[in-house]
Amino acid sequence: MAWTSVSKISVVLETGEQRTATKDGDREHIGVVVTIQPTDDSGNPITDSTVVVKEAVKLIDYVDESTIKDSKQKGWYCTDFKGFSPKPSGGFQGSWQVYHSSGDDVHAKSIGVMVTTASGATFYSSLGGTFHSSVLIALRE
Repeated sequence: MAWTSVSKISVVLETGEQRTATKDGDREHIGVVVTIQPTDDSGNPITDSTVVVKEAVKLIDYVDESTIKDSKQKGWYCTDFKGFSPKPSGGFQGSWQVYHSSGDDVHAKSIGVMVTTASGATFYSSLGGTFHSSVLIALRE
């Protein structure tokens, strides 16, 4: 059974909410949780946990689909990926910590997801994507 499609992409904060605020600087982080349901050519759910890997799922800017960098730098970045694991209700869930480091003028970030299947098909949870789940993180003054 080859992973060729996705029937669900969901993005929430680790608190279960869609919006939050954080301080500017590297000491405070926000947990972002992504749930996906990979499917085969027939639309059947894939349950093999080795199928979904970190490289297949990227956090992106919800509006312009640019990748949120996965190393410490100025602006918005994510680290501390916790691998994808099966959910009892179906699908797989993984999480990242998102930070904002001083040095850019972007005071809020809407975060979506890009998923690339084993067959090379790409699906977006973004403003222009097939899915529209996102979280919003704003900076507190």
